[in-house]
Amino acid sequence: MCTLTFIPKPQGYLLGMNRDERLTRELALVPVPITTSTLPAVYPRESSGGTWIGSNVTGITFALLNQNQGPQSKVKERSRGEIIPALLASSRFPEAMRRFQRLDLRGMLPFVLVGIFPAEQIISQCQWDGNELRFLRAGWDVHHWFSSGVSDEMARKVRGSTCYEAWRRRDAGSAEWLRGIHASHSPVRGSFSICVHRPDAATVSYTEAAFTGGDLSMRYHAGHPCQALGRFDAEVNLQSPLPIAAAS
Repeated sequence: MCTLTFIPKPQGYLLGMNRDERLTRELALVPVPITTSTLPAVYPRESSGGTWIGSNVTGITFALLNQNQGPQSKVKERSRGEIIPALLASSRFPEAMRRFQRLDLRGMLPFVLVGIFPAEQIISQCQWDGNELRFLRAGWDVHHWFSSGVSDEMARKVRGSTCYEAWRRRDAGSAEWLRGIHASHSPVRGSFSICVHRPDAATVSYTEAAFTGGDLSMRYHAGHPCQALGRFDAEVNLQSPLPIAAAS
């Protein structure tokens, strides 16, 4: 239950993610810098230590979207939140994929893990259906990903239409535009607006990651994006000590 937007920039990228959750779920902790086994990183976290989005100092960002299981739902045995922290010590795409392939996904509910790798200009998508794993790669272009606890298909249709119309605006692609899209109630406030409002669930936070010229910034709003519009509860900046080499 999330919406993720990726916008490439001349020296990096801009990314925004809404986290949609049941209102009975405990609030997450704001992002703080950490040090993995090899690299500084940052991510918001649940009390268990897991997360749905994280970035490291090389500009690599991972974001995880739950996938709707439909009527054939399985029982959750392990948290998907442990995946991203296990990958943030990676500095390149091949290393990250090796780490991911070593993870035991048994007992985890379906998800899509999106990986952003600016040094190689690669976007990866790892899809787990609860039994099998698929790997896809996307071009270094604008992308939107949508999921919903009600219907992933309807989320893609309705939210995709909202994003398509938004790209007609003059300020399309700017940080202000991105925040406005993730606060949108178009076409109507509810289950399939990008800023979700349901009796039992809602968009509970907005995370923004920007990578520019070797520097990574993560901004976080705890609450509905429609109540933020540029106001953040936390901001963390990671500065690379050395330039990140371009892909050869």
